[in-house]
Amino acid sequence: MSAAPLMFAIIAAFLWLLLRRWRDPFLRAYGLFFLVLLVFASNKEGYGISSAWTEATFSPLSLLRWLLLGWLVWQAWRLPRPESFQVNLPIASVVILLLVFILLSSFYAEDRGYSLMRGLSFALLAFALIKGLGPYLYQCTHCLLFFRFHYAAAWIVLAPFLLLYATGMGYGVTIIMGQYAGFFGNQNTIGAISALLTPFVLFHWQVLAKRRWHRLADLVLIGMILVGVWLSGSRNGTASTLLAMTTYFFIVNLQSRLKIVVAGVLLLLLFGLFPTLQQDVTRFIRKGTDRTVEIRDFRSQLTEERRYEMWSGVWPKFWAQSMTGYGFAQSHLLVYEFTEDQEAGRSLHNSYLEVFGDLGLPGITLLLLLLLFVGGECLGVITRGRGLFERQIAAVFISTFVAGSFNAFFESWMFSVGNLLSLLYWASVAGVIAQTAWQPVSRWQLSPAR
Repeated sequence: MSAAPLMFAIIAAFLWLLLRRWRDPFLRAYGLFFLVLLVFASNKEGYGISSAWTEATFSPLSLLRWLLLGWLVWQAWRLPRPESFQVNLPIASVVILLLVFILLSSFYAEDRGYSLMRGLSFALLAFALIKGLGPYLYQCTHCLLFFRFHYAAAWIVLAPFLLLYATGMGYGVTIIMGQYAGFFGNQNTIGAISALLTPFVLFHWQVLAKRRWHRLADLVLIGMILVGVWLSGSRNGTASTLLAMTTYFFIVNLQSRLKIVVAGVLLLLLFGLFPTLQQDVTRFIRKGTDRTVEIRDFRSQLTEERRYEMWSGVWPKFWAQSMTGYGFAQSHLLVYEFTEDQEAGRSLHNSYLEVFGDLGLPGITLLLLLLLFVGGECLGVITRGRGLFERQIAAVFISTFVAGSFNAFFESWMFSVGNLLSLLYWASVAGVIAQTAWQPVSRWQLSPAR
């Protein structure tokens, strides 16, 4: 039975919000591009969307994705840059060099057309974020609009499906190999998206929720997110979500940092007092590995992972082409012979290793340099003397960046413009950069934001 009505309801909810609540042209363009990527991330076949509508380069939804990306670029081009907005020259220089190398690599790629299309799409997204989203998030009122949009997205795509699952209806809920995936077509996707949306929910709970029932509703949503990632069985998604929450509260204030330490001590005590809890967590960590092999430490656990089999298999081939790589979006083609799952073999499940395979040592060096510069900006924002409200805004972007950087080590989405995770991650990078030039406003200006 097709669950197409649920898909229509999700799309209608987003369109209503974008048309009625958020009338800012740039945020509308961002929101529509977000929506089409969300459709691609869903369990499309379960919602009545055939592969003919999505898989081919010139399929209807693929063309719509290009159209909306173009509109986002156009809105970014039209968006005026604030006079006092300062461009971060080191980061801008690294980004330009990386984009140039990505485009040049398509000329020696085996599939030049595919590589060039992927490279152009990422270059367009980078332009939209650098020229548009960075200056847009320079103003805190725009940050609040941006946060509210993602907060609403968390309610729309996470909460209803967990309720359907809890009631036993199962209508429209994706279950893969006994693991909960909710609206999405992959259990790891719901874990990663939950992690990258969690900071927006925490901000709403801490700052924007004014009434008691609003704060209670936010606590319920946070609980549902945690239950959802646990049911998904996604170890990376669960760890990324907890990392996002920990980073957020660590940034906010010293009191939260003390609470984190106390919570960590209590958690260790729980493990010591309840052996069954240890067994459950161990079973969760050992998912998909050979249980008969004795595991003594992290290294022995890693070697049992199926992903490690792919990584160790392709590494010699990547190193043989280490100075140039195989061309942007090409290295994943070398994975198939090292996995029995041909569907999973479409992805290397490691964004950093994939960049090394695509662009060689120059590409991975530029990427790591970019992340190092952004990480330095994060530390600068944290250590500056700022008020609580300013730290709350910075915490959203930084915790999303930290969680995404961790998650990308086990998933290959960082440079895939057609992946919603890529948009959320690089948007957080734009937000971090905007914080280096952000100027606070008085609290009375918060209420007009919708």
